[in-house]
Amino acid sequence: MDALETLFYHAQGDTGGSRRCAMFLLSLWNGANFKADLQELLYSDPQVFQAMIEILSYLYEHNQQLSSLVSQSEIEPVMKQRGRGFWDSPEPFPFPEP
Repeated sequence: MDALETLFYHAQGDTGGSRRCAMFLLSLWNGANFKADLQELLYSDPQVFQAMIEILSYLYEHNQQLSSLVSQSEIEPVMKQRGRGFWDSPEPFPFPEP
């Protein structure tokens, strides 16, 4: 899906938009442990915001989870790079300190 490619591309950058993409993807991957601030998502660039809406719509319409489209190995780079900032769990973060 082009929308997923857009979000993964931006999520691995080093900007505020990258942070928002990572937050969105990680929250869809594991919403129990990664928390997205929906208000912050509204500050995304139009192309990125549209990709977020497209993914949400697809998941809703097909009654699927992000994990049905994205493998663990695909999400891990985002989790390692950005996940610590959104981790909201009493459990230790799953990756060691760099």
